Amino acid sequence: MAVNTSKEAFINHYKDTVYVRSDAQLEREKWLVPNAIPVNRWVLPFAAFFIQICCGSLYAWSGYNAPIEAAIYGMNNGVDRGVASITFYIAVAFFGCAAAAFGPWMERKGPFLGCMVGTTMFFVGNLLSALGVQVGQIALVYIGYGILGGAGLGIAYISPVSPLQKWFPEYRGLAAGFAVCGFGGGSIIAPFTQKYLIGLDYQLDTVKNISLGVPLAFVILGCIYFTIMSIGSLVLRMPPPGYEVKGIKIDTVKGAETLHQDIVIHAEEDVADFSTGAEAKVAAPAQNTTDFTTYFKMTLWESIMSTEFRLMYVMFIGAQVTGLMIMSKIQGIVQTQFGKTGNEPININAILGTFNLLGRLMVPFLSDWLGNRKLFFIISCTVQIVMLGFIPYSIWGQYYWAFLVEVFSIAFFYGAGFGLIPAFLSDQFGSKNIGPTHGIILTAWAMTGVFGGLLFTAVYNTGYNAHYYILEGATKKTWNPADFRFHAYDINFQWILGFVFMGLATACMIPSSLRDRRLPKAEGESFRFRFGPRLVRVFGTKPVVVSKEQEDKEWAAYIAGIAQAQNEASRESVSVAVN
Repeated sequence: MAVNTSKEAFINHYKDTVYVRSDAQLEREKWLVPNAIPVNRWVLPFAAFFIQICCGSLYAWSGYNAPIEAAIYGMNNGVDRGVASITFYIAVAFFGCAAAAFGPWMERKGPFLGCMVGTTMFFVGNLLSALGVQVGQIALVYIGYGILGGAGLGIAYISPVSPLQKWFPEYRGLAAGFAVCGFGGGSIIAPFTQKYLIGLDYQLDTVKNISLGVPLAFVILGCIYFTIMSIGSLVLRMPPPGYEVKGIKIDTVKGAETLHQDIVIHAEEDVADFSTGAEAKVAAPAQNTTDFTTYFKMTLWESIMSTEFRLMYVMFIGAQVTGLMIMSKIQGIVQTQFGKTGNEPININAILGTFNLLGRLMVPFLSDWLGNRKLFFIISCTVQIVMLGFIPYSIWGQYYWAFLVEVFSIAFFYGAGFGLIPAFLSDQFGSKNIGPTHGIILTAWAMTGVFGGLLFTAVYNTGYNAHYYILEGATKKTWNPADFRFHAYDINFQWILGFVFMGLATACMIPSSLRDRRLPKAEGESFRFRFGPRLVRVFGTKPVVVSKEQEDKEWAAYIAGIAQAQNEASRESVSVAVN
């Protein structure tokens, strides 16, 4: 009984995403400043940008590791104990889980409340972390920044994405890019603000700076983030009921808004109906009143249980794993593999953040222009495969400039993936479902960050012995660790490459057009895919290429059939009302 009740509650949580507003609330939401400045949808992207800058400070956590460990455990000659860094993995895990769990709740309660809840949790997390460092208890840092802060960031991250997808249905890529590009900006700014506030006293350096220490840095930055995110949340709101732009509503699946153009009259032509194997004559309805948006819209439960969603989940893992691993380890790679010291590793990290930001903004905009998100994920995975394949050779040969080109390219497409995925989800399932679907997709990133990061570290730490036995020979008693230096990351690059190939293959399999997803299957058809512009049906083990003319006729027959059925139902309802 308890299991059934829990299952029913879980299903209802993801089925119910209706946002109910009173007339008074709708009237208030018309104004940015009551009775003075009306709301303009172009204000929302800027509010989202500043909220995401604060959320992006998560990427700068590595700047806290050494100071926290020095404050709690004392100096360790600059050696990372690997204790404070666990906080980042905890935060990433709770970031993804909270985004997935609170996505439907945020849709029901609205983005303002969602963002404020996330902002408050992140603020409390910073204060609790400050207390943990002050009293020397790392567990409080894990709970504060890791659990509360990570979960708060996850909720705050998805809160601007959902309304922007609804306010800009005709520019879903641009809206997604603006909604998340600030996250990349946060990774550029936060390392310098942290370093400036914490100071270098924990390293016994004589550099003169503010030197407030770790606890006060948490308090000050926490207050700044809370203020910025709270002001930004005041701007966030959903569009009014019935809102649409160019015939696109919040529940419109891409392609449904133009389907009336696909109704072709084949007056006396025989059209093969592959779904039944029969010949069918298609007549256009006398008056087209078909609402294709309503016919093809999907519920949240249908969306997350669909084959396309599962494929997109796997694709996102493959498309993001390289950038996540590179960005989290770049300073160490630059130091150990190329011998760069001083501010060079920090500067490279900041430049990587810049490319991450540019990818989040530019590629989604280009996807709007070309009208194809799937293509850019395919390009992303392909470029990453090439760059990842060349990185070991750049390290072996000490080609620093080539290495930088490779990692900057990876960072660019890493950011592009985050900018593309909200728009891609809206195209596939409608922007009405974007909050929960985006939240669930982010668990792929969180899972990759946690398990991928642990695997990366474990492989790296055991790499010396493994490499010795493989390349030096088991009979050799001694070896020079310097011989291993330029091969320290070889095995990690290899397993990451396998995941990117998986992402590429999965991206190619996603049916991204409405026609590919909803065109009825032919009798005996087991699978279908696109080979260039042509539809290929697989019957058993036999592929059959469908001509464009036949595909167009078949699609027209399907659409005209829907239109005719809806118009007949409409006439019947009118007739009943009259009688």
